[in-house]
Amino acid sequence: MKTVLILILALVSMGLVTFQEKESKTQPKEVVLSKDSQSDKYGEVPFNHETHSLKSYSPDGQSVLTCVECHHTDQPAASLKPPLKTSEREAVLTTEALAAADAKPVKSCRACHLQAGDDSAPMPALQYPDKPAPTKLTNEVAYHLNCNLCHDKAIAARPALKGKAPGSNDCIPCHKPAG
Repeated sequence: MKTVLILILALVSMGLVTFQEKESKTQPKEVVLSKDSQSDKYGEVPFNHETHSLKSYSPDGQSVLTCVECHHTDQPAASLKPPLKTSEREAVLTTEALAAADAKPVKSCRACHLQAGDDSAPMPALQYPDKPAPTKLTNEVAYHLNCNLCHDKAIAARPALKGKAPGSNDCIPCHKPAG
């Protein structure tokens, strides 16, 4: 047991094993989504946060994505567009605002969007007109909605991206194989 603990501590200190924090004031270079995927077919998704936050990755390819494209709770309530309801900031989150000494840290997706079956906190839900019951916005549902909608908009706006950027029916370019 002592050897296992020493090994884990050594791997963490070398940066080979990381644990996603629930909130942070530091922008990560990369984030791994779906680390504990429940799928037997699709595994984790390496997400390059730096590329998405610094390059012209808006759907039209003309601008850098704003923080609130993904971190939707980090904007004033008046700025929220349906179906979003939760606001946790008085001003829109920006890199500059995050650098302020008194800035609140940014929550990870998992802080609100829990894994399916985790009932340790209330889960956001959305009522679709064609569904009889509300859809729980688990981390998997939230990632897919956010990522797929943005990628599909980009492919529609810039057809040359088809086959280069994954769309909502392209699982393998994002997901590593499970196992």
